[in-house]
Amino acid sequence: MGSSTKSRATWEGWPVRGDADDWYRFVIDESSLDWRALSPEELRDVLDTFADLLDPLADGRLVAFMAPAYEVECLLSATFADLLSTPDPRVPRDARVRLLSLIGKCRSLDPGDDDIPQPVMIAGIPYPEPSWGLSHALARTAAGRTTSCLMVPTTPGPTGWVVAERADLETDIHILTNPSGLTDFWRQVIVREKIAETGFFVYADRAFPNLLFAPSLQFNRFAGVYAEVLPWLVKLLSAVNDHFSEALARHQGDHNQVIAEFSALGLDISPESSSTKKNARAWAQRLIEYDAVAHRCEWHGKRLWNYDRVHFSLPIRDLGGKVLIGVFHEHLDT
Repeated sequence: MGSSTKSRATWEGWPVRGDADDWYRFVIDESSLDWRALSPEELRDVLDTFADLLDPLADGRLVAFMAPAYEVECLLSATFADLLSTPDPRVPRDARVRLLSLIGKCRSLDPGDDDIPQPVMIAGIPYPEPSWGLSHALARTAAGRTTSCLMVPTTPGPTGWVVAERADLETDIHILTNPSGLTDFWRQVIVREKIAETGFFVYADRAFPNLLFAPSLQFNRFAGVYAEVLPWLVKLLSAVNDHFSEALARHQGDHNQVIAEFSALGLDISPESSSTKKNARAWAQRLIEYDAVAHRCEWHGKRLWNYDRVHFSLPIRDLGGKVLIGVFHEHLDT
């Protein structure tokens, strides 16, 4: 039976490159803080939306905003700094206190030369006067430090991964308008920056929130080298995270239907065969311990027909329905 080893590094023990001051990954677009045209009901909604965007991220490290944001006129005759610090009958007290607490956990940045706003096209939409925040996120992303621009969605606009075109560059950039966009952001950080093996599982906790990872997992058990396995691995884990539990329920456990659904995504997965289950040695290799409880990893994904497997469990009810990723291996016994 696979056994637990010491706990993996946590987000608090983040093994990232560079100085701690460079850890932030999200920059607020201060132009999206202009709420002067909103009705009282719309204002309450947008304050809640903004706080909901910040809530899973504001930890003192991940989110930053440009200092000029404080001077943005959010409401008539009220700047963003006023909104945070001064009671206003237009702003519910609970919403103001919540937002003040969250902004207090974000970094304030002074703009640099690379952040000077220049006209840009985002997903084909012209931004003739982009914000300092958008310009900063774009500059960091173009320099190789994948950064999302957090926009408060007051009007329909681009979201997710989109193309940004400026006179001096063209690059993909991530626009965050809803917390649901976070997982895809972290997945692309892993792939685009080729996050090292030592940091993979720290990012994986955020990229694949419906999965659990056995501490015994080792990348060197794959036949392929890490760099060639990584894109496939992220694609597989994304699909298992997003679809596996729902596919099992939707097809009432019909393995062929689940296999077909993943095949349509370009992925080859299957449950263990009856012969494998009858092989005591092989079946024991798929029994993995997580938090002192043994779980059978009876499904697997295949990178190639003859090697590189990821073995995973059915959804585990006692662990919130999450799926355990239990084994990375060239090929277990069958």
